[in-house]
Amino acid sequence: MKYDLAEYTLTGARAMNQDCIGYSERGNSVLLVLADGLGGHEGGELASELFVQAVIHAYQSIRQPMISQPSAFLALAILHAHRAINAMGKSQKPPIEPRTTCVVCLVQDGYAYWAHVGDSRLYLFRNNKVVRRTSDHTQIEQMRQQGVLSEADMLTHPEKSRLLRCVGGPRQPAVTLGEETALMPGDVLLLCTDGLWEALTTEEIGTYMREKNLEDALVDMLIAAENKMGDSSDNISATCLRWRDELTNKPPLQSNTGGEVDHDALWSIAAKKRAATGATQPATGKGNLAAAPKPSPARRKPADGGESLEGEIEKLESFLEDFLPKR
Repeated sequence: MKYDLAEYTLTGARAMNQDCIGYSERGNSVLLVLADGLGGHEGGELASELFVQAVIHAYQSIRQPMISQPSAFLALAILHAHRAINAMGKSQKPPIEPRTTCVVCLVQDGYAYWAHVGDSRLYLFRNNKVVRRTSDHTQIEQMRQQGVLSEADMLTHPEKSRLLRCVGGPRQPAVTLGEETALMPGDVLLLCTDGLWEALTTEEIGTYMREKNLEDALVDMLIAAENKMGDSSDNISATCLRWRDELTNKPPLQSNTGGEVDHDALWSIAAKKRAATGATQPATGKGNLAAAPKPSPARRKPADGGESLEGEIEKLESFLEDFLPKR
């Protein structure tokens, strides 16, 4: 795979930077991760940092060379990070409830898969135009989709900071998945916090994404956003990938159209996959994913030799225990 990567973050006018960004590469894939800790809850910077660590750790720990269910993997990683953040908060003295928004993107064999919770965004630019943009989990985004607000109105609305979902906290979030997307030469995937899109319009962001040197363009864009907002500038962070390879000739893995998924939906997927292979279906559990019954060690693998989804669930539970406080 041929691509350019860049990432950058600025503190803005805030006392500390509660954003966290990162990426990780394996043979035929690369993972981009971005999180924006919630300033209204103590420990936002801890939540965003732990989120990035947990998701990258899970990605690097998958034993199979290919992730056979990329969107399910991203959702699982987010839900496990949610659990890890809550456990970390409870271990503090006194206990706290750190929270974060997030967006993650996996590029594998020329296809892009993404997932998000909150108002951190992913944009896909193609031929100098936005062809995909995640929908924020906010009240004002719902109003925009209903035609009540315009994109410009969203930036000045008094409810613009009100989130409907986040990672961390008492409610386990539903995760929004993007559709499996084959990348075209020159495509740019941009992940960013609200500090960027509140400062610059989509057209302004697109202008920077057209620049030849992606790293310089990203730095210039974030500095421009910080200067425009002045004393009201939030933390501003972004990570992006420009696809420099040809259109893949490999078949899609999912052929999906995106949508919403939560803990129970993932276990339903695992049960259906087990039924399709003739294995015994696991009972679904309530609450966090770790509380669900573990799959049998004798589970059957798909004919292609890849790890089954329930096997990935089992592995992720084990891997992410490293991030939980010791009892």
